[in-house]
Amino acid sequence: MKALIDFLVVIAFFVAYKWSHDMLFAVKVAIAATAVQMVWMKLAKIPLKPMHWFGLISVFIFGGMGIFFNDPKFFQWKFSIIEWFMGAAILLGQFVFRKNILKLLMDNELVLPEPIWRTMSWLWGGFFIGLGCLNWWVFTHYNYDVWVNFKTFWAFGLTMLFMLSQGVWVSRYLPKDES
Repeated sequence: MKALIDFLVVIAFFVAYKWSHDMLFAVKVAIAATAVQMVWMKLAKIPLKPMHWFGLISVFIFGGMGIFFNDPKFFQWKFSIIEWFMGAAILLGQFVFRKNILKLLMDNELVLPEPIWRTMSWLWGGFFIGLGCLNWWVFTHYNYDVWVNFKTFWAFGLTMLFMLSQGVWVSRYLPKDES
């Protein structure tokens, strides 16, 4: 149920675009679906995480700008800006402020040597920045159909593939179970 709620906005946006082939209509549906998602989670007593609030605010700002200026490019920029922001936050945290954001977020879940945490910061920061650049390239060089498919399937698939490869790599450094 929670997975359905988390993907509600993406599914609604994809279906709205494929049904109408009107990007601004799909943006309006995404804005409405985000609001419905937040209300649904609140009513179902599912904790609202900062990610959900950030999603709500970014969809309203970039989607609203797209509708106001009658230009869906604002909405297409949203994904790149979020990816760049996450990548920059990870890298700046590690290399400017000497705080490993990934370790702060996952320290209770993973026990890893410090050099592995640093390498993960480089990899995740670079991945997010690269994915943001790839999104920018796709939406500036291809039509809306290609971009919607990229955003819905390829960006998700690349993220899952990256996470899987990270899991395989990190598993070598996890403490061995003595039992």
